[in-house]
Amino acid sequence: MSYYKLLSQVSKQIIKSKYFLYKVLHTISNTLNVKIKDIIKVYLPLSLMISNNIRKKLHYHNNQLPYIIGITGSVAVGKSTIASILKILLYSWLCYSVELVTTDSFLYSNKILIRKKLIQRKGFP
Repeated sequence: MSYYKLLSQVSKQIIKSKYFLYKVLHTISNTLNVKIKDIIKVYLPLSLMISNNIRKKLHYHNNQLPYIIGITGSVAVGKSTIASILKILLYSWLCYSVELVTTDSFLYSNKILIRKKLIQRKGFP
């Protein structure tokens, strides 16, 4: 199926322009090495659902409510990739600040893990 046909399936009420969406999808695909087809089938509907939910909550609370999304999973399953994709898409839909708070910065470097004999536990508590 062509990209144009896939794009045309996405809700036209949310998308400002197909060209805008096309640029966003290509940016995600090129930066994070994710297939556009996967972004359209999985992440785009998810981001639209989340953004609609955020809009409702922000409207109800006069735009003064932080919205936190937690992504969990095992080591090296794609949590950071999913978070990065959602960050780009949610900012595109909402035009609000979207921040990532990761646990990557809480981990020791490989050098320290080896010195402390913890390398076999890397990524685990």
